[in-house]
Amino acid sequence: SEVRSIMEFFSAAQRRSDRGREAPASPSRRSLLTASAAVAAAPLTGRGAPAESAQTLSYGERMDSRFLFFEDPFEHQRQSYRILRNMHDEADVLFWYHFTMFTVVEGRRPEPVVRWEGIEFSHHRKLKGGVYRIHGHNMSFPRDLRTGAWTDRAVNPITGATVEVPPITLTEDPGFVYTPEGKITLDNPTAAPRTRMEQFLVEDDVVKIEQVRLPPASWPATFVETSSNWSSRDLFENTDLPSLPAGTAGGYVFPWPAWLAMGDHPGHMFATWHGRKLNGVAELPAHFIERAEPEQAHLLSVDMSVFAEPLPEPLASRYGSG
Repeated sequence: SEVRSIMEFFSAAQRRSDRGREAPASPSRRSLLTASAAVAAAPLTGRGAPAESAQTLSYGERMDSRFLFFEDPFEHQRQSYRILRNMHDEADVLFWYHFTMFTVVEGRRPEPVVRWEGIEFSHHRKLKGGVYRIHGHNMSFPRDLRTGAWTDRAVNPITGATVEVPPITLTEDPGFVYTPEGKITLDNPTAAPRTRMEQFLVEDDVVKIEQVRLPPASWPATFVETSSNWSSRDLFENTDLPSLPAGTAGGYVFPWPAWLAMGDHPGHMFATWHGRKLNGVAELPAHFIERAEPEQAHLLSVDMSVFAEPLPEPLASRYGSG
């Protein structure tokens, strides 16, 4: 089943490896993890710690959990890219997910409304200065909360009305330049980079990157997105791998969607998701392809025509034509 396959993937990514690997690190590992841990525990590669401290670590009794920092912003971006995207100069990046929407109204318990299955599909191209230009889209289809079947309607738990639920296709993203200092959208090229809140964590055999996405000032006030994205620690420590298998989970808050027909009723939506990074469309579940192709086949690839448009100034002068 879908749930079993997801759990098997996550379990494999988090399976404990040989406990003897905490011996002093090789030079290549030292060069990878030049960061310092935020707690007084043995560093991820043993750099700067005596071998005795590594040998006394007892994984069976107490887990290894600590923050990981990269002082060089470019190295931080490189390491986060290996989990969240990949280090190729030009490539597609595909995430597949399930998520559930809830209504949140003051004085009432949150109520689930509808489940979704979808993808976030994007393409990046490396520019001069070590930054990336990215364009992409999202596509999601509604599922019944109880049966999991594809659906086109749901019950609004606040009004009691049955509402039509259309597929979600987010295709109006203007694209952006992804820099170590933050993200600059191409429709506002003179704006200062919007800072990302990202934190690496080590948890036994898993390396995580937690991310908080804050909206620009022009977005509705009731919007925030947070996620936890993870990969195998053994794979993370292999510097030759440009892209790592990754799982993702998180949540976000956003205003009422129009299809819910809430009118002026105060409140907002909350959603939680879980998913994984795939190597391409060929890895998507067959049932998702069968659902998407009749209506949105063009969204099973990234629109590359947008890359033919030059970057707006002052981004073009700084990073090239794009």
